Amino acid sequence: MHKKLATAILLPTLFFAGTATATVVSEIKSSYTGDYIWYENDVRPGGMASLEDLTGKGGNLETNSPYQNGAAKLTTGNDNSHKAEIGFSVKSGLGTLGTFINSGGQLGYDYHKSSTDIDKAPAASIKLHILDTSGIAPTVKYLVYEAYGNMPGNPVVDTWNTVDIDSGNGTFWHNGLFGESNMAGNVAGGKTIADWATYFGDKFSDALIVGLSIGVGSYNLGQTAHFDGVEFQTKDHDLFYDFEAPQISAVPLPAALPLYGAGVALLGLMGWRRRKAAA
Repeated sequence: MHKKLATAILLPTLFFAGTATATVVSEIKSSYTGDYIWYENDVRPGGMASLEDLTGKGGNLETNSPYQNGAAKLTTGNDNSHKAEIGFSVKSGLGTLGTFINSGGQLGYDYHKSSTDIDKAPAASIKLHILDTSGIAPTVKYLVYEAYGNMPGNPVVDTWNTVDIDSGNGTFWHNGLFGESNMAGNVAGGKTIADWATYFGDKFSDALIVGLSIGVGSYNLGQTAHFDGVEFQTKDHDLFYDFEAPQISAVPLPAALPLYGAGVALLGLMGWRRRKAAA
C-alpha cells in the first residue's frame, strides 16, 4: 500500500513518520551524477521540470498536498515534440522483475492534473527502466504506466490522485521489449507486470530493473503535471521520495552599507535576511 506520511519532522535529507522513511528531493540534476539521484532523464526543448513550493497556490493543489508543501512539476507547451521527464538510475539494478513479483513489490506515486491542460487524457506517467539483454548489445527499455489506461475515461482534474501498483494491479505498455514491436502509447494493449511475465516467460522475470522515472511524454500538449510521494519497494529496497522546493540559505549582507545623500555618508550594520524561495 502506498505510504501516507501524515506528520513529519524535516531533516536535511530524511523525514520520518512512524517507521516510514523518505528521502527529500530538493534538487533535480541536469544529468546523471550518481545512483538514486533524481535528474532530467528526458527533458526536451519546450518541456520543463522543476520543484515548486505550493504555498499560496490555492485549491486542492495546495490544500491537499500529500507530503508537506512542495511537489515536482512537469510542463509541456503546444508542440508535439515537447517532453518533460525526470528519474533516477541504479547501475547495479533494483533487482529483477521476478524479484519484484515474488517479493510482493510495490510501486506508487501521487499526481495532480490541471483542468487547464490542452490534452485531457495525459497525466504524469511512471516508468520502470528495464535492461534488455536479448539483442546484440544491452539496451534500456521501458514499462510505462499511464493513468488514463487504468481508469474509465480521463484522469480526474484539479485534485490529487494516489496510484498504488503491484505485480497484479496496474497495466503497463512497453516500447519494444525483447525485439517485439514498439507499443508506444498503446495502453489498450497493456498488461500487469505479472501478465507480462506470463507472456514473455523467464526472459522477462530475469530482466533487471535499472531505474525509474516520471514524465509527461511527447504528443501531450499543454500539460501542467505535479507529482509527489514516489515509492518503490521490494524485499531488497524500500525507497520513498518527497519532492520539496529548495530553501534559500541565509545570505549575509555587507557589514558596512554606505548610504549617500546630500554629501553625507552613513555607515550601517545590517543582519541576516531570510526568505523562502518562490517556485
